[in-house]
Parts: sequence; C-alpha cells; structure tokens
Amino acid sequence: MPTGTKSEITAYPSPLLVYDGSCGFCSRSVRFILRHERRHDLSFVTRNSELGKGLRRTHGLEAVESMLWIEGGQVFAESGAVMKPAGYLGGWWRRLAVLGSFCPSFILNGVYKLIAKNRRRLSSKETVCLVPSPDQLKRFLA
Repeated sequence: MPTGTKSEITAYPSPLLVYDGSCGFCSRSVRFILRHERRHDLSFVTRNSELGKGLRRTHGLEAVESMLWIEGGQVFAESGAVMKPAGYLGGWWRRLAVLGSFCPSFILNGVYKLIAKNRRRLSSKETVCLVPSPDQLKRFLA
C-alpha cells in the first residue's frame, strides 16, 4: 500500500481525480464522469485513503475540503477541480468549461464552496455505493 511519499505519488497516472468517497453527491459525480467520458484514462482516489491523504499532504492541501484534479504536475482545487473534469468529458461539457473560464474565479469558487458546504444535504438520504465495472475498477487507485 502506498504511503504517499512524493516519489510514489509522481508514479501514478495522470489525470487523477481525488474525491470524497463517503459523500453521495461526490460518488454520483464520479459515476456521471464514468458514464460520459470518452477517453477512459482518468484515475480516481478517495481523499481519505492513504494515497489521497498523501497527495493532499504533498501539495499542502490537507485542510482543503475540495475535490482535486491532478494533471501534468499541476493541482486544481475548488472550481478548477470541476472545470477540468468538464473539459475532460468533451462535447458540450467542454464548451461549458470554456464559458466558465470567462467568469472570475472568486465567483466560481464561491459557488463551489456553497455547493461543497451543502453537498451532504444535496445528496439523497440513502447512501448509494459506487460500484465500478471490472474495467473501471483498475482505475480506482485507493
């Protein structure tokens, strides 16, 4: 099991999405990505796994309550961690991400923080587990 050291972290594939695996809203977002993606090269890590904690520690983001998108040595949090998956999905989602890039980041981050703060209330009372297919499962690193 990886301990999350910098040398181990750089060995993982890119792009990489770090998400809250105990949040129904976040799990539904991951299922949405899996359903709509075209490239199938995105890897996933839960934020509270040893690898997720190591990634957050390496990038100085332990206290950040945000999804993270890690690609090409860059880390995107808050609204950037939403815009990157939208671009990854392509099609109309990419167009929405481009349109969103014209909006000031303080506004996008404010909306992100509002949703993140209420994400557990926005998800249904029933917890629906994310069950990836065997092909998808190999992309879940932790």
